[in-house]
Amino acid sequence: MYQCLKVESRPNRNDSKPSSLRSEGWIPGVIFGKGIDSVSLKVKAQDLKKFLHQSGSVFEIEVGGKKHLCNLDDLQKDALGSHMMHVSFHKLKAGQKTTVSVPIHYVGEAPGIKDGGVLNLMVDHIDVEGLPKDIPEFVEVDLSSVELNGQIHLGDVPTPKGCAWTIDPETNLLSCHAPKVVVEEPTETAAESVEATSEEASEDTEIKEAS
Repeated sequence: MYQCLKVESRPNRNDSKPSSLRSEGWIPGVIFGKGIDSVSLKVKAQDLKKFLHQSGSVFEIEVGGKKHLCNLDDLQKDALGSHMMHVSFHKLKAGQKTTVSVPIHYVGEAPGIKDGGVLNLMVDHIDVEGLPKDIPEFVEVDLSSVELNGQIHLGDVPTPKGCAWTIDPETNLLSCHAPKVVVEEPTETAAESVEATSEEASEDTEIKEAS
């Protein structure tokens, strides 16, 4: 059973400008897909934010009494990344394989951290290919085997049932290494200052001896 987001249609896109919609709390959007007519829509900003936070990678969009099986294609934000500007959904076919980017959840504690290591997480989303019903909400990666100087490749992670990875299994997801120690060397200015101080001390000694 898919989660469903109810939105409103925008049959006449020219009737209201996107800026006017956003000022009223709406986010303009579209549903598109191969072989279908795109569907223009609008959705309340707070509803969209809450839904995307709680939903899985595949869900339904209900507009005009009709449900569309979709995944999120793109969520545009302003330059500061604080306000949503436009959303687009990609329509899927239940019996046709598709590729969806799903989040990675890192769980457990890496032994390498107890030994003074630092985790370097290189990937936070991964593309998964499969039927919409088989696409997982997320991919779980267990850190309990990561020792100091250890790493995890995509091929080390069990493939979700009915799905396949779309990138090289040798892709490195994370590594654990000791932090680099930076040794600061005296700057030329500091060295010159020390040398100048030594010269001044020598001059003072010579003056005292002369007097």
